[in-house]
Amino acid sequence: MDTKIRLLESAKSLFSEKGYYETKVSDIVSKAGVSQGTFYLYFKSKEDIFKELVQRMSDKIIKLLEEYAKRENDVEKVIKESVIELFKIIYEERAIAYIFLFQLVGTNEEFRELYFEKVKKVRELLRVIVDKGIQKGVFSYRNAENIVNILMGYVRMMYLEYLLRDDVPMERLMELVSEGIDVILAGVKGCE
Repeated sequence: MDTKIRLLESAKSLFSEKGYYETKVSDIVSKAGVSQGTFYLYFKSKEDIFKELVQRMSDKIIKLLEEYAKRENDVEKVIKESVIELFKIIYEERAIAYIFLFQLVGTNEEFRELYFEKVKKVRELLRVIVDKGIQKGVFSYRNAENIVNILMGYVRMMYLEYLLRDDVPMERLMELVSEGIDVILAGVKGCE
């Protein structure tokens, strides 16, 4: 395995077990089986390696949504499938997401800016999908910004309450998300 990948895997594991503040660079290198000097060949600091973990997680999400935004088929299906796939990624990365949102976004300006940058990109991609639904006449409610806000609000609530706080099993989370998206889409389809 590549040294950088070993360091990232080690850091992810330790951050998940101990949290951000309790994990030290010395813990990361020890678990990865490399010297501290080797760590600094790849990363400037503990903050830098954590930022890369967050970046990799958000890149997966953005790439996923970019793929769905390109689709021209059934808009409702695209929205539902994209949100479900997004939750699968978040579920896999929930420990890093928890640390990012609850320990770092509120206390670190750089992480806060990264958060807003990624949320803006997710919002833009969802807007592309929703706009297709409006243009095709799938949604009678025509305010794309509000539809995106409703979807993002629902996703955020499910993410924060059910996944990060309550650690609901994946199967139950997928049932709730699927049903919730159906309810939202039924509302925007039938709304005048």
